[in-house]
Amino acid sequence: MYADDVIPGSLVLVAAAFVSQETAHLTIATSAAPETLKAGAKIALAVDVTPKPGVHVYAPGQDGYIAITVKIDPQPAFATTGKPNYPTPEKFVVPAVNETQLVYNKPFRITQDVTLASKSRSGPLTIKGSIRYQACNDKVCFLPKEIPVTWTIKAAR
Repeated sequence: MYADDVIPGSLVLVAAAFVSQETAHLTIATSAAPETLKAGAKIALAVDVTPKPGVHVYAPGQDGYIAITVKIDPQPAFATTGKPNYPTPEKFVVPAVNETQLVYNKPFRITQDVTLASKSRSGPLTIKGSIRYQACNDKVCFLPKEIPVTWTIKAAR
């Protein structure tokens, strides 16, 4: 958004607080929408993953390798936790082993819905979880990593 896009006297709300971290292989950013919600409401948690140049991670469904996964830690503030939604992977041919593999080698987003319990307390709520992955380049696969991640929302009454 540019200053020219704002009508004088209007209220502009930007609702995206990103928490970003970098590993040797990826940049990971978490966000939640909406950031403020009432008890019993659904929130979409997102993990934006950007592989470093020349690096890929495996997609769910790729046999024989450790696929990237998102895990949300159980918390009493949740009524339900949905399953993660992964984007369609790319087919990548690895000449060294003459295999076609399902990977992510470009920026992608994983989403997961969580519903707050009807008796959630109001105020800030930190949602904790983790991302597990194995990154590779065209020559070597690196040891698997598990990275803690968080999302912060505000529960309102």
